[in-house]
Amino acid sequence: MTYTRDAPVGLRWTGHPFIDMGVAGLTVFAQKRRPEEVTGAHLEEFVTWADKSYHTKEITAWVAVAFTLNGFMNVSFTPEKKRESVHEVLTSFQKPAELPDEQCAYFGTKAQQLASRDLVPLLTGREPTNFGADGQIGLALSGLAITTLQGLSVAAPLVGGRIMVVDTDDPKLLLYLVKQWQPEIRKRAQLSETSGEKSGGWSAPRSRLIEQIINIERAQQHQSNPDLEYTGSATIYHASNSGQGPDMTVYSLEIPALQFVRKAQNVRFADGWQRLTSAAWQEAGKDKDPEYGKRNDVYEAVFSLPLEAHQFIRRFFLYPVQGQLQKPKVVETKRSKKKIEETTSVATVPPAPLWDLLKLFVMEVLGMDKNRIEAIRTLADRLASAVQEDNDRRLFQKIYTTRKSFEARQLLIQMGMRHLKKGLEPAVRFDEYLEIFEEGDELARADFGLAWDLTRIRFIETLFATKWFDGNQEALEEIEETQGEN
Repeated sequence: MTYTRDAPVGLRWTGHPFIDMGVAGLTVFAQKRRPEEVTGAHLEEFVTWADKSYHTKEITAWVAVAFTLNGFMNVSFTPEKKRESVHEVLTSFQKPAELPDEQCAYFGTKAQQLASRDLVPLLTGREPTNFGADGQIGLALSGLAITTLQGLSVAAPLVGGRIMVVDTDDPKLLLYLVKQWQPEIRKRAQLSETSGEKSGGWSAPRSRLIEQIINIERAQQHQSNPDLEYTGSATIYHASNSGQGPDMTVYSLEIPALQFVRKAQNVRFADGWQRLTSAAWQEAGKDKDPEYGKRNDVYEAVFSLPLEAHQFIRRFFLYPVQGQLQKPKVVETKRSKKKIEETTSVATVPPAPLWDLLKLFVMEVLGMDKNRIEAIRTLADRLASAVQEDNDRRLFQKIYTTRKSFEARQLLIQMGMRHLKKGLEPAVRFDEYLEIFEEGDELARADFGLAWDLTRIRFIETLFATKWFDGNQEALEEIEETQGEN
């Protein structure tokens, strides 16, 4: 394709994560919605920016991780020689194809040169001949592809010492991410040019992606914008092309997990989501950016879903609820003999409700049936009512400490008998029990532990909401004594 300054250069989505991240970077730089609208003039503007910014400490550090550009990374080269070297790479899109018999691996046009890891992250060097197609050294690329890969500099931030490349099923999500990150990247380059220094580092790539997805959903609540609507999943390629240790870690954000995060931003779940995530933030470490250097443990754990859904529920739903039951403990240190209060006091105000958020979680991530969820809720509320009506601290202790399936079954049978003697309906009906806990033929469901955890979460939350614990702190002491004995 012959280069014409005022005509589209042939930029398009390819399905290859690294090159598409570069496509997104150049599209956003040109302030266009579609890569097909990017012209030669737009790429020239990018070259003007890169010619200057690549030589700042901020972007030089990025280049050292993403590429091993010949000449530019050579310490023996003069500054003038380095500038010439990087300019040659940046302006590759303007040059004619020198390998007309070779086809570009990304765009399918005539190739300009065979590229190695100095131009394409994580390829082999120019010398080894193994692992190349047909024993050929290097990957055939067009000039446009070479320049497009440099577009990663305004798209893929340096996070935790590696570049963060995101692959999405829907390009709209990729463009949105780059729109959010690119101004910060360019601002840092400008500050570095002025100060001669490098800004605080980014960290936690999974947290960086989730926080932007949250921003999308919250923006959609205030405006109906087709550019913010997208489908599909996302994958992070956290990569380093550094000669000291090339490596890549892949984080997959599956559709069920992504849908949970998106729907959790609805106003109906706002309080629950805030409670779930607010305590999960970890402060930025030394030399990290105060905003982009933080990690959120909930955001990080979302990438383990749906495989580790039960662990997620226990860590972020059940344990925090149980934590509300802890009374302050006073201990003496061995050296100073000072008394220190270790845990927080019992909540006197009901915590933000988590049940609706938990219900959303098991529906979106685990695909749990609504009828089963409602049966769990009904059972938990009946258990809470039984404790409240008789102010039965012993029953509370049994429900709270029960773990095994046969123990839960025996507990419900005994409660049923007590209810019948009082002329009340059983704690759980036969069909409800089967719906919640049994597969049939007296076989407990494989996820019995999950179902019982959900029951306990709702049970404890209901008692909180009715302030039963305000007058029954002795029950908490009994729980602690029992657990201490065990």
